Amino acid sequence: ASCVAPGVRPIDLDAAAEVRVEVYDVLGRRVALLHDGPLGSGEQALGLRATGYPAGLYVVRATVDGQASATRRFTVAH
Repeated sequence: ASCVAPGVRPIDLDAAAEVRVEVYDVLGRRVALLHDGPLGSGEQALGLRATGYPAGLYVVRATVDGQASATRRFTVAH
């Protein structure tokens, strides 16, 4: 599988924070947990391997200190 956004950058933190980054499929099911814990300030790039994902649209959702922060969409094509 290939991903049109192989290096997803879901957030840019002003200060260190507790961050949770999850991937959901088009039906709203969580298919991956990319990160759950502290991250330092600045732009954070989390690797995403789409190998094994069915073709389709996915959403990466970042939660910072318990509050929704950012969402990004990407497509997996075979």
